[in-house]
Amino acid sequence: MRQIWQKLKVLGRGKLAFSAAMAYLLCLLVLISILPWLPLPYAPNYLDLSHTLQPPFSANAAGAEEGFHLLGTDALGRDVLSNMLYGARTAFFVSLPVMLLSTLLGLLVGMSAGYFAGKGVSLNRGKFLVLCLSFLLFAFYAVYLPAKAWRLGLGDDVIFYSLGTFLLFTVLLYTLFFSLFRRIRTLKKKVVFPVDELVLKVIEVLSSIPRFVLILLLAALFPPSVVLLSAILVFTLWTETARLARAEMLRTRQLSYFEAAHSLGLTNWQLLYRQALPNIVGPILVSFTFGLGSLLTLESTLSFLNIGVPTTFVSWGRLIAGIKTNTSAWWLVLFPGAMLTATVLALYTTSYYLTSAFTQHKD
Repeated sequence: MRQIWQKLKVLGRGKLAFSAAMAYLLCLLVLISILPWLPLPYAPNYLDLSHTLQPPFSANAAGAEEGFHLLGTDALGRDVLSNMLYGARTAFFVSLPVMLLSTLLGLLVGMSAGYFAGKGVSLNRGKFLVLCLSFLLFAFYAVYLPAKAWRLGLGDDVIFYSLGTFLLFTVLLYTLFFSLFRRIRTLKKKVVFPVDELVLKVIEVLSSIPRFVLILLLAALFPPSVVLLSAILVFTLWTETARLARAEMLRTRQLSYFEAAHSLGLTNWQLLYRQALPNIVGPILVSFTFGLGSLLTLESTLSFLNIGVPTTFVSWGRLIAGIKTNTSAWWLVLFPGAMLTATVLALYTTSYYLTSAFTQHKD
């Protein structure tokens, strides 16, 4: 981590484009953090029906009683400036958690697959059976029932009851069954679980379907919801990080310091997260930055097509979609499109210089 921080300092001092991109992203994050306290004259969903499709800086907009539409309005009288700023807030509030969760999931799965490649995980049949039953409980009580309750509008009580039932059954399963399985000889026999082969098969299946098509198929199964859409995005995005983490883990396994640490008798946990992880963080950071820019574009595209999100969802895509009602309203595309382009360009610039820095380190 110290080496990564030093590389960021060197890039900040020697690369003007990197410094400008980082400064823009930091200013944008500060802006969206304090946005609820800014004195904006209009809320993003406020309908000013007396001033619809007002162009920016127009003389007619100055006659509004409540305030001045600086960047104009859309077909429903919603303020473009307010929607553009709150759209940036929504984009990061959705994309950052999704990218963090998908990166953590992909890192965990990819490192495990790379570490156990060629040897697998040795478990006795009892533990393997408990893990399989736990997965079935998770799929039913933590995924299927909450999704069904959300779709039928049964309320949060049913969801919390389902999650509580999953936790209760899991605790009972691990406490009672483990003690029972230890007394059965058949369940004490070892089973080699091919982690790497299973992860590769799952990645191949998910990668064989175009991501956008897969998101459309999954989003059609559930009602519009930001939480469900975020879960779908996490489910479809983790494979790229897992593939990269697996490749880096396979490379790290061949390094002399890792073999020396393995010969000292360190546990799998110590080898993975104390010895291998610091050597993998750099490429994962590059992947995270690049993936965040792609996710911002994807979120805006889904909002533009009104897929998987509520109609009141404030975003850049919804604002740009207003051009479909009046193709002469150029400001509905120019301002949010420029902000989206600048944000994605800043993230891609940051990712490019981070890639160059870590590539030079490897050489």
